[in-house]
Amino acid sequence: MNMKLFLTMVLLGCAATSAQAQSDLRFLHESPITKFKKADTDLLLKTLNQALDNGTDGTPVTWENRGTGNSGSITPSKDPQGRSHCRKARVENRHQAMHNATEAVFCKVDGKWKAVSQ
Repeated sequence: MNMKLFLTMVLLGCAATSAQAQSDLRFLHESPITKFKKADTDLLLKTLNQALDNGTDGTPVTWENRGTGNSGSITPSKDPQGRSHCRKARVENRHQAMHNATEAVFCKVDGKWKAVSQ
């Protein structure tokens, strides 16, 4: 699976139901990531990598852009399939009153975290 596409889906909170998916993706208008600046996305990705590399299972690693007020957290945990080079992450994002959360599994391939299908 294409990492950029999958990560975009994760960031957008695309744990969408088929009804949402069939409604022209209108649910994305209420997703925090649609309000993020590049600096927010950069902080999110930096935090994701830190959490996957060094985070303690079940302990959130947070990020916040004081300039925009956007924030989020990444909570790493063990890979559900028990692979030593993979981790699951709960990704939460906030923009003002908007909040979303989703989970994804990432595996380290050639020194980089890649999103994989669960």
